[in-house]
Amino acid sequence: MTSPKFSVVLPLYNKADHVAASIESALKQSLPPFEVIVVNDCSTDGSREIVAAIDDERVRIFDRDRPGPGGYAARNLAIREARGDWIAFLDADDFWHEDHLEVLAGAIARAPAAGVAATRFNHVFETHSQPQRIARALENGAVLDFAQFLEAWLEVRECPMWTGAIALRRDLLLEAGLFPEGRAVRGGDKDLWLRAMRHSVFTYDARFTADFSRDSTNKVSKSTNTLSTPCLIDTARAMLSGAGPREKRLLRLLINQEIAHYTRYSLKLDSRIRIPLRDVALPEGWGTLALLAVTRWTPASLRKSAYQLIKSVRAKHIGAGQTV
Repeated sequence: MTSPKFSVVLPLYNKADHVAASIESALKQSLPPFEVIVVNDCSTDGSREIVAAIDDERVRIFDRDRPGPGGYAARNLAIREARGDWIAFLDADDFWHEDHLEVLAGAIARAPAAGVAATRFNHVFETHSQPQRIARALENGAVLDFAQFLEAWLEVRECPMWTGAIALRRDLLLEAGLFPEGRAVRGGDKDLWLRAMRHSVFTYDARFTADFSRDSTNKVSKSTNTLSTPCLIDTARAMLSGAGPREKRLLRLLINQEIAHYTRYSLKLDSRIRIPLRDVALPEGWGTLALLAVTRWTPASLRKSAYQLIKSVRAKHIGAGQTV
């Protein structure tokens, strides 16, 4: 089997402190990328000029006339312009180990039917790093169908795929409908991964090949929040009608898990969560329904106290090797 032709997609918005190192990590892969497509979302800090100065014919630059939240529109433009058959995503403040694309290619070779491939990654903070939490089924690598993918997601309450450590077939991304530009400020990545996995197989290699920079400058996750229903909930609900009994239950559990996640996150904010109670998926979601209802009607001071308590309990359990 021939090696995948990887088109690397990198959205860029004011990442002058990081973008050169990120692109260098892509260009110096042991399995070279076919191209690196940078889409500039109106950077004003010299980021574009840094990229333009990189002397490598594989680097292609496109410019948009206005920033797009989450980089979704930029990524969609790059996917449409890509000439490779696989798309590997890299944000302008994250980094790949030298064997990242080679490991992805190996996972793809072991599962020719797969349209989605991923590796393990590290969360990198200023003071420490933390490995991606993964389900038991993924610890030695795995090939998962849609239901198994949902089970792995639910087991550790984290999507098995992170944008900077995955690759998807370009035709699958186009079929799935690309990123939800205009519909989401955050959470659009997981929404697309769910749609893509509905029509494909997931191949995973548990080797660490990427670093997720959690404390870099100009992080979208630190300047935005989500108080309304995340778009993934609508996507999962739409899938229920065509799903079998096992998948329906897993989708309902995922809906409730995501609502609970956003509800707990909202506890630390002054504004109230706006997710309607009707969005909770029953019969599995009675606990989520109670959490959402109480959160909606609790004063901000009490919500913030509850958030600190939950944060403390989670830290203790995670430190002991457990999940909560």
